[in-house]
Amino acid sequence: MKRRDFIKRGAAGTAVLGVSGCSIMSGKKITIERKFAEHSFEVTHPKPSGGTIETKELGSSGIKVSSFGYGAHMPKELVPFEEERCKMIREAYDLGVSVFDIYDHWGVEQFEPMSHHLKPIINDVIISLNLHLREGRTCDQEFERALRLFNRDYIDMYRLNSNVNSPESESWKYWDKLFQYKEQGKIRAVGMSIHYPHELELVLKTYPIDYVILPFNFYHNLLHKGDFAGDYHPLTKEIRKKGIGIVVMKPFATDWFVHPLIDVARQIDKTGEISLPRAMLRHVINSYVEPDIILGGMFNLDHVYEDIPAFYQTKISSEEKRLLKKLRKVTRINAQKPVKSSEIINIRMPRHYQFLEHWAAHTDDTEQIL
Repeated sequence: MKRRDFIKRGAAGTAVLGVSGCSIMSGKKITIERKFAEHSFEVTHPKPSGGTIETKELGSSGIKVSSFGYGAHMPKELVPFEEERCKMIREAYDLGVSVFDIYDHWGVEQFEPMSHHLKPIINDVIISLNLHLREGRTCDQEFERALRLFNRDYIDMYRLNSNVNSPESESWKYWDKLFQYKEQGKIRAVGMSIHYPHELELVLKTYPIDYVILPFNFYHNLLHKGDFAGDYHPLTKEIRKKGIGIVVMKPFATDWFVHPLIDVARQIDKTGEISLPRAMLRHVINSYVEPDIILGGMFNLDHVYEDIPAFYQTKISSEEKRLLKKLRKVTRINAQKPVKSSEIINIRMPRHYQFLEHWAAHTDDTEQIL
């Protein structure tokens, strides 16, 4: 079993149904099929060795971070597997991952289980959290709960999400709270995750945030404005001038995206020598964005062993570039094929990830994009 090999569920809690589409490349029919294999902890990749993950500074915050971060966005299916979850987290740490981004979100509580898994190494890692009030707690109560769960006097990185982007938002007042905690030494860096560049505009004018989390991968490019290579939004350059750190999320887009593409990659690369997840990571590593951290979701030990070598040997090969270019073309052709489902708008994304489709490049001139 390879990456993302378990059944995912839609927002309503029902299994996402399989669908398929196809395109023709050089006379060859390429099929994209939405399917998810049963969950597996089988390890098919050897444990990485002989390398190190680069350490960088997060913007000008003074915080030293590993360039690869563990995106702990745990699916419901993993909740019962505490022993396996703990092992993959410890292995990632031993292999050089020091940043653990823990997203406590609707449906799955992650702060508490992750605090248990990280307990023996809690003072040696960078903890990155999002502020989301749960169960009627106030902002102070939520923050104190995080300190208590992780047994820390401070949290390294704390952020608000993209919807908190104007005073009209009920949560706008929490910016002041986060910076108050920072002044008290309880937070080292305050950040924001965004889905669109405009969400950052007023925040940048109002608050001295330390980092920005934005989506970026070989197909979805938040900074690409037009229909030709090199037509980029100046966002990353602007925030770099301010000393703000850049964190990339969605290097694999989503599991709804990467899992079918792995099968497509096998149709294109008959040798089976190219790891698509590694190619996708190397694309981001070598991009003009130059992120301080790349957050990748890893759901079993095999994912850890497959992904980390991309950070040990960071150079992207010509074969990997060609594969990504072909996959972009195949994916773009299939992008207009609708799917009849209340949860799925097109062949790749469920409704809550449709924002990524705004950032798909509509061009074959991909040299600068790659």
